[in-house]
Amino acid sequence: MQIYKREDILKHKGTVTLLTDRFVLRKFKIDDANEVFCNWASDSDSAKYNACSVHSSVKVTEEYVSEWIDCYKNNNYYHWAVVDNQDDEVIGSISVSNVKNIKKYCEIGYTVTKKRWNQGIATEVLIRVLKFLVDDVGFKTVRAMHDVRNEASGKVMKKAGMVFAKNKTKFFVNGQNFVMKCCVYDYKNTK
Repeated sequence: MQIYKREDILKHKGTVTLLTDRFVLRKFKIDDANEVFCNWASDSDSAKYNACSVHSSVKVTEEYVSEWIDCYKNNNYYHWAVVDNQDDEVIGSISVSNVKNIKKYCEIGYTVTKKRWNQGIATEVLIRVLKFLVDDVGFKTVRAMHDVRNEASGKVMKKAGMVFAKNKTKFFVNGQNFVMKCCVYDYKNTK
């Protein structure tokens, strides 16, 4: 039996509210479903480079948001709504998946509404969440990947301090069942 010291264990905190200069990162609420649908879930350009299919109705989005809300009861679940400080609009999301407690490893993904692309939003929120995951929770490696055709996402990862690790072919088994060639980036805690 493996025995772990206290410092070897992640300090999960769940989806706590985080702030950046321009945004509040908070838990999703069911009232967010319409903005999620209108701002990215129904947009084929926003879904083009990720494993999500386009939602056909607000009802579908409500079901997803309801599932996310239900997961908040787990303190190792991290999924933030990105809310603009100026108008309280939900303009994106950032979430953690594939948590490996012993290895102190996780993966991160994000999306921002197309009408707000190229404004430094993804970089700003990614930097804040990486800091939280490493400094407060204790992850040693946070990994992100993007479709090789989505060079803008790679630029976000680099600006946030992530380093290119490798190319990888990723298989997504969902309603679309597709293969994606990805660039993989890591953010390593060197403390």
